[in-house]
Amino acid sequence: MKTINKIALLGFILLLKHSAEAQGFVNLNFESANVSGLSSGSVPAANAFPGWTAYIGGVQQSSVIYNTIPLDDAAVTLQGLNSDALTPIQGNYTAWLFGSSSFASQQQSAGLGQTGQIPINAESLIFWGYAGLTDVSFAGQTLSLVVIGTTANYDVYGANITGYAGETGQLLFTAQPGFNDVIDNIQFSTLAVPEPNALGLSALGGLFLAWRRCKWSKS
Repeated sequence: MKTINKIALLGFILLLKHSAEAQGFVNLNFESANVSGLSSGSVPAANAFPGWTAYIGGVQQSSVIYNTIPLDDAAVTLQGLNSDALTPIQGNYTAWLFGSSSFASQQQSAGLGQTGQIPINAESLIFWGYAGLTDVSFAGQTLSLVVIGTTANYDVYGANITGYAGETGQLLFTAQPGFNDVIDNIQFSTLAVPEPNALGLSALGGLFLAWRRCKWSKS
């Protein structure tokens, strides 16, 4: 299964050149963080996640955790290159959401959301990391995630968003109590997410098409 997933991942990444420009959404790879000179620990949420809103138990937070992780309480964290807890999976920064553990005094979720317009020509939402298959929503509607690829350091997730193309709403990632989500490299694509049972078959075709396009562009 992992071999098929790796082939599918490579094919899909090659084809992601057909990306849709996000309208209103910013900092989808978390590289706009402004935490220079700030120590690990609590930092302003606006500095760590420009354009995003952090939530604990559905309540907006003014601060988040930087380069460290919580013990038991729910937390929204930004992990950078100097983190001892997690090496960013893309670029300099990665978001890591922690739902509260069973030992916490309150069982709460951790969320990270942003409001924007999904591109009119978008068919899928793609991101890298690790998440539950019901942990992403748009405009209050849960998106059905599919693991479309696997690497040694992260999985690649896709969700069909054709029904929301052109709509404005909040894109929200939520780690429920007892779980944590790693999120990075969020993007919209004009390509449809393949069905799970079709990944192995479609990947080789995608690779072939990508190779031919590359060859034609050089000729």
